[in-house]
Amino acid sequence: MQVQTSEAISITNESLNDGALAPGRAHPGSLDACFEHTDLRWRLTQIPDSAMCRGAYFNMLDARAGILGPAVQREYRAFFPVFKFNVFRMYSVRDYLTRLVVLAQIRYGAKDIYRGIEDLQRQAFSTWANTLMGKATLALVDRDVVSILRAIESAFASQMIVNYSTFRIDRVDSEQIIATLDNEYNYIEHAMVGALRGVLEACDVVGTVTAELASPFHGEVRIRLAPTR
Repeated sequence: MQVQTSEAISITNESLNDGALAPGRAHPGSLDACFEHTDLRWRLTQIPDSAMCRGAYFNMLDARAGILGPAVQREYRAFFPVFKFNVFRMYSVRDYLTRLVVLAQIRYGAKDIYRGIEDLQRQAFSTWANTLMGKATLALVDRDVVSILRAIESAFASQMIVNYSTFRIDRVDSEQIIATLDNEYNYIEHAMVGALRGVLEACDVVGTVTAELASPFHGEVRIRLAPTR
C-alpha cells in the first residue's frame, strides 16, 4: 500500500451530492470493499490498543445512519448489532474507525468512501457540544469560531474527546486559522476536515477547510475565512 507522505494532500469543501445515492437507498455493508478502496486494513494495524474515544461518537454514527435513511440504518445495524454505547465511556478507536468507514461505504458506495467519511464527521462537533462535558465547556466561551476552536483545543489537551491525539492552534488572523494535528488516527484529510467544516456551519461562518499531511497521522489544517461584509 502506498501512503502519501512527501507531498501535501489538499481536500476542499466539494459537494457530496454528485454521485450520491437516492435518499433511503443503501449498499450492502462490505469490509472487503472498504479494504479495497481505502487504507483501512493497514491503518487499523497502526492504531495502538490504548487509543480510545467517547461512546457519544459511536452513537452519532447510528443516529447519522437513521438520518440518511431507514435502509441505511438497517444495514448498519445488521453489520454492527451493538450500536448503542455509554456516551461517557471510552471505546476503541479501531472500532470507531471501522464503523465510520463501513457506514460511509453503505451510504455512498465503495468508490466514495472518503467523501462519505467527510460528510459523516461534519456532525462530530455538534455531537460533542450536546454532551454534558461539551455543554459545560462551551458555556464558558463566546460562540465565535475562534473561541469554539480554542475550547476544542482544550478538550483535546484534557483528553475529554479522545485520549491519543493533539489539536493545537498555531495561527489566527482575519483571513485564516491554522492548526496542527498529531497522532490523529482518524483521517485528517477527510474526517477532521469534515469535523471542522461542521464547526464553521455551527458558528454560521463561511469558509473553506484544507489539510496538508506531513505523514498519515500528522498534519496541518487550514481554515480560510470568507471576507465579512
